[in-house]
Amino acid sequence: MHAYKVGLLIGTVLAAVPALAQDGTRAEQGLPATTQDQPSLAAEEGQNGASAGDIVVTGIRSSLANSARVKREAQQIVDSISAEDVGKFPDANVSESLQRITGVAIDRSGGEGQFITVRGLGPEFNTVLVNGRIMATDNPGREFSFDVLSSNMIQRTDVFKSSVPDLQEGGIGATVNIITARPLDQREGLHFAASAGGIYDTLSEKLGPDASAVVSWTNADKTFGAVLSGAYSKRKNQADQIAVDGWINGRPDIISMVDGAPSLVTGSDSRYPRAGNVNVPQSLYYQRVQETRERINVAGSVQYRPADNLEITVDGIYSKFDVSGVVRRMDNFLAAPYLEPTFNDNGTATSLGMIGADFIARYPQFLEANRDRLTNNGLNAKIDHVYNTTNRQSDSYQVGGNVKWNPGEGLEVRFDASLTGANRKSPNRYLVIGALLPYSYQFDLEGGAGLPSVSFDNNIINDPDRMRLHYMAVDRNTSRDRGSEFHLDTKFDVNDSVLRSVMIGGSYTQRRKTNRSFNNSDSNCTYCGYQVPIEAGLLKNYEWGSLLGTGDSIPPSLFEFDADAMLAYLNDPATLAIPSNGRTPEEQAAFAQRVLALPGGPFGVREQLRGTVNVQEKLTAGYISMQFGGSNWSGNVGVRVIKTDVVSSGFNTPVTSINNTPGDDTLQYTYGPATAVSVRNSYVNALPSANIKINITDNFITRAAFSQTVTRPTLTDLGVNNDFGGRISVPQSSGGNPGLLPFKSTNYDLSAEWYLSPVSYLSVGAFYKDLSNFLELQTLPVVRFGRTFQDTRTRNGQTGYIRGIEVGGQYAFDWLPGLASGFGVAGNYTYVSSKVERDQTLADYDCGYNGLSPHSANGSIFYEKFGISARASYNWRSDYLRSCRSSQGRPRNRSSYGQLDFNLGYDVTENVQVYLQGVNVLNEKVDEWSAIEERYLLLEETGARYNFGVRVRF
Repeated sequence: MHAYKVGLLIGTVLAAVPALAQDGTRAEQGLPATTQDQPSLAAEEGQNGASAGDIVVTGIRSSLANSARVKREAQQIVDSISAEDVGKFPDANVSESLQRITGVAIDRSGGEGQFITVRGLGPEFNTVLVNGRIMATDNPGREFSFDVLSSNMIQRTDVFKSSVPDLQEGGIGATVNIITARPLDQREGLHFAASAGGIYDTLSEKLGPDASAVVSWTNADKTFGAVLSGAYSKRKNQADQIAVDGWINGRPDIISMVDGAPSLVTGSDSRYPRAGNVNVPQSLYYQRVQETRERINVAGSVQYRPADNLEITVDGIYSKFDVSGVVRRMDNFLAAPYLEPTFNDNGTATSLGMIGADFIARYPQFLEANRDRLTNNGLNAKIDHVYNTTNRQSDSYQVGGNVKWNPGEGLEVRFDASLTGANRKSPNRYLVIGALLPYSYQFDLEGGAGLPSVSFDNNIINDPDRMRLHYMAVDRNTSRDRGSEFHLDTKFDVNDSVLRSVMIGGSYTQRRKTNRSFNNSDSNCTYCGYQVPIEAGLLKNYEWGSLLGTGDSIPPSLFEFDADAMLAYLNDPATLAIPSNGRTPEEQAAFAQRVLALPGGPFGVREQLRGTVNVQEKLTAGYISMQFGGSNWSGNVGVRVIKTDVVSSGFNTPVTSINNTPGDDTLQYTYGPATAVSVRNSYVNALPSANIKINITDNFITRAAFSQTVTRPTLTDLGVNNDFGGRISVPQSSGGNPGLLPFKSTNYDLSAEWYLSPVSYLSVGAFYKDLSNFLELQTLPVVRFGRTFQDTRTRNGQTGYIRGIEVGGQYAFDWLPGLASGFGVAGNYTYVSSKVERDQTLADYDCGYNGLSPHSANGSIFYEKFGISARASYNWRSDYLRSCRSSQGRPRNRSSYGQLDFNLGYDVTENVQVYLQGVNVLNEKVDEWSAIEERYLLLEETGARYNFGVRVRF
């Protein structure tokens, strides 16, 4: 890390990020009653001796003061972040704000925050609520994508790190609640706020629009109000990548030159260079992803208070998020046997050769003597040009109603009901052309620009006359998520003893997730084997320009083509009549007749029933929670009991045969008729919890918490589906696991907080999570049909623990004179350690938990005075494991990553502000590797992103 980055982190006071900017109680704001009702900021300032002559904080300071207040008054461990004003959230993306909360890190998609990790636990282990309710997601699982919601729609986001019985279960890392604006929390009268500007991505060099607006009206009596907000953005981003598609661990066949002649050496041969397994790359590819991300959000709320003891709220939110992407990729496959590979002391291949036609021409007897062990007629030197569309067409919604009624003194009843849904379509095409090369080529682990490379001849790999049709896949997969929730909560105030109140309640939740698969998988290898030529004029060159600064160490261009024109050519009966895959003309004619008779032709999409996932989950829960308190302490204790019923439905489609593709190493599968299948699963969880808070002094607070929490398996992981693919060297299978059990955690928390002023504080905390039945996506060797498959699916079975320390704080230099009084700092640091015990281990690698960075930190410097509002933040996390068994069944790790973001605003007038936000302004790159750092997997650049514009408020 550069010295100035270290200085930025160390030189700031460690902290949690901004929080609550609204007045009113938490119940009024639609939250679970998990903390005490909060006084307004003005009231708190009054309690701290504020007078008419004191400074009234606004903007960043107001947000930070509310953050400190929420943290201070809460009856559990909570951090929050809020809008600095209506329609003005601190960052362009909510998750990019959340990463400034202690213990929170994020994962990005296209350079934009998408998922969060809390205390080392990834997105699948954190429950995300919208207005206190589950919101359906277009993701395959439960993971909530923060990129579907514009930050301008959101008034506040809370992160609950310890649990209480009335809080929905499901997050062993944390429960996150996103709150949209409530009209009765706004000022009376008609008010309007709007922003308009643009989004510029430096890598794509494209500009897109970004606009939002919020309008609210509340009557003078604060008995009726309505708020409506909307946002629109269209961003054009780019990601450049150089990647290795996993490392194969084993004893592959190699070719050694002995006395000037080739000799095939198998893994058991005494001349093999190592006694143990070696690791060889599956392929090396260069790739550019270009996307257009278009997002439309609308949210609204109506509140009516017909009497002092009755409040009715109706709210809804709608999101439409479409991603249209194009991937251009040049792929160099690396398949055994390898020509004279070299390995280092770790068993990592540092170089190896692929066999081309020139090699076979010099040694024809070698092919004849070893034909049974060779593919591609002895040739494994080949180049692929890939043109792939990556489309995500999604929409999601939530609508709900809440009634809060106080029928008598000390009694409160709340009823909440909601419906939610999400849909996703992915109409994509994966078109591959390529050629078997006439020359042998060499892979080098540290080639040009210090990155892996292969030797190449531009005149050959970019010769359109050498290109042949290869693999063509077309799909239109769909996902549908539907859910409903009903909550009834009651609260009885006691107040005449240590027992302050009792809460009793229950809920019923129903959710169904359906994924359907539509593709041409029964004919996508129609042209495998690199034998059918391409019609002149279909191909055109695409120049890389600068790809990760590699210059002339990679091919300067590759081929691209019009997908519609290419598919028309592929479906042409004349093209289908050209013999391929080793067929005779007569066999080819019969084959063409068969595939032309398929619904939609060879490349029409057809529903593949074996890929159907249909999972319904019903949750019935009840709880009791008791709140206690004394002169300087308070606490709560209770239990939540949940019965889970799951039905997983789909189809069993047996594999009847597996065939090797002539002239290629792609496996082709034949399936029998589909039969319906259904699996049921049911279990009960009792989840106790307790929180205690002690005010040692007026400004020094200690806390302790205990709870048991669960995370249920992702719905689509419970499917009965199975799918098969891969190559001769690495057959692959994947699917669901309907017998999965929830992941359980027993949690212990301790913390201490010192409040220096309404804005400034310092906090220290420690946590311990004892884990069982850990859920993890694993790739394991499984024997099927006489072959060893790398089988990828989610499995239970792990145990272990996660423990850590959190330090956070924020400080405003209001006591300094003049200009300097506008400065402040905030920051945090989290250390996490873990232990995991798996049923199976890798021979040379001991995996930890996916997504867990031992160290993460955030440092911010802000300035707010004379109409200037500015903040610079550096977010950093250390190395972490993305998946223990990823590509080729090997680990995937990501190197430490940090990025610098900033926000700058200037108040032109009281009602008009111009702003500029920068994300990843230092253009940091993502670096991934397998097992050990020298086994390169990925280098990715997404560039910097800038949001700018003008904001008005009336």
